Amino acid sequence: MSQDTKIIKRTQFTPQESDIKNIIPTQGKSKEEMRIFLFEFFGMALFAYGIICSQGSDEFLALFFFASVCLAAPFSGAHVNPAVTLAMLLSRRINFGQAVLYWLAQFSGALCGACCCYLILNEVDSPQVKSTEYSWILSDFSGEAFGTFTFILFILIQTDSETTLTPGGQPMTTYVLVALALYFSRGFTFHSGGCLNPGMAVSLQLFQSFQTGDRQRMEFLWVFVGGPLGGGFGASVFFELFYKKQIKRL
Repeated sequence: MSQDTKIIKRTQFTPQESDIKNIIPTQGKSKEEMRIFLFEFFGMALFAYGIICSQGSDEFLALFFFASVCLAAPFSGAHVNPAVTLAMLLSRRINFGQAVLYWLAQFSGALCGACCCYLILNEVDSPQVKSTEYSWILSDFSGEAFGTFTFILFILIQTDSETTLTPGGQPMTTYVLVALALYFSRGFTFHSGGCLNPGMAVSLQLFQSFQTGDRQRMEFLWVFVGGPLGGGFGASVFFELFYKKQIKRL
């Protein structure tokens, strides 16, 4: 699974837990963990900055996500999303300790990106439920869940050697396809604005709430956290219990 005995195979979008255990020498694990944290942090910060700069444009947002993946993938696997990390954990590609490392890097990276936006652009925007009507909230939550389900299911398919759509393909092919998956998955979320990322939602809303003094913005934050995490959970279960088994039968 690796090009040599010191580094993780670069064609993987996310490092497998077994790969890490077999490839990284015990004395080098702390350095590898630091590398994962730093690049996941920088990837998330770049993506957060890009989200603000994109001003709602799906095309520019996908391009910023692509840039974040290119930056982080060779070193951290470029989850750049706590829901993706949850799916990787449930699929047993990483262990719980590694998942916590990813989550810490993602939340702190997104918060750093928000700070940079405010300092440089004097502007920060965050996802927000625009109406308290039950039907509106349900639509927002469903869109976030379905969009994240589609996005993460594609990642799981593309990064598994048994189900990948481009066997033997170059890493750049996977990066492009995953960015396109995000672009099209946001189509499910026209009602909510297409966050699909609980780390981004929490960090951006937290920063903007304290910056503006408007604490009520966070009243429905659970929509942008629960929806994507539920979608990631559903994607991992569907992939492991149904999709992968059906592929093996072909």
